Amino acid sequence: MKSKNFKIEEIIKNFNLLDNNFIDPEGTTLEEIHRTLLSRNNQVILECGVRKGFSTSIFVYNSEKNNSHVYSIDIEDCSDVVESKNWSFFQTDDRNIKEILEKFNDLKSKGVDIIYIDSLHTSRHLEEVLYGWYPYLNKNSIIFIDDIDSYSYQKNQHKDNIMNNINWDEMNKFTLNFSRANKKEITLVQYYKKSGLAKMYKISEKGSLPKKIKNTDRSLMILIPIKLYRAVKNAIKI
Repeated sequence: MKSKNFKIEEIIKNFNLLDNNFIDPEGTTLEEIHRTLLSRNNQVILECGVRKGFSTSIFVYNSEKNNSHVYSIDIEDCSDVVESKNWSFFQTDDRNIKEILEKFNDLKSKGVDIIYIDSLHTSRHLEEVLYGWYPYLNKNSIIFIDDIDSYSYQKNQHKDNIMNNINWDEMNKFTLNFSRANKKEITLVQYYKKSGLAKMYKISEKGSLPKKIKNTDRSLMILIPIKLYRAVKNAIKI
C-alpha cells in the first residue's frame, strides 16, 4: 500500500515495539485498533470519516496482511490518501446508507465486521450513523467510536474549546447509554487518552435491531432543591 500523508511502515514498526500488555499513555488510540486487526482475518471494514487518512492507512495496511477490505466514506474528496487494491472510497455522507450499499454491495451481502466512526462529532450524527448501520453488523463484529474524551478541550486545557468540550461529552454519554440500553448484545470498553476511543463488541446476529435509549436524566426541578439541601447540610456540618 501507499499512504499519502503518513510513513505507515515506521508507524506500524513503533506500534509493534510496544509491549502487548501495555498501552502507551502518550500514544494514539490507533494502537488499539492495530492490535485488534492483528487478530482478525477476512474482515469487511467500514470507515466513516477519512480526512488525511491516518486511520485509513492503519486499516488498509493490516487489510493487505490479513485478506480484508476497507470501505471508506467521507463528505470530502479523500480518494488519494491511500493507494491499495484492498481499499475503496466513496464521497458521500455516511448516513446515506442506501446509496452506499448500492455502491458497495459487499457491505450488505457479506455484512460489516468492523465499523469505525470518526465523522461529524455530534451525538446526533453518531446516533444516526450507529443506529443506521447496526443491522448490517455481523455477529462478533466490533464498533469503534473515536473522540469520546473531552479532557483536552476542557477549561484551562491545551485545546480549550467549549463547543468541542460539549460535543465530546455528549458523544461519550451517548456511547455509554447505547451500550447500557443494549447490554445483552454489547460490551463496551473505553480508552481515555488523547481524544479517547470506545470499542464495543457486538454478539447479536446480523439483522438484529438495537434498542432505543431510555431517558434516565432526572428533572432539574427535582435536582436543584436536593442540591441546595445537600449544600446547606454540608455547610452546617462544617
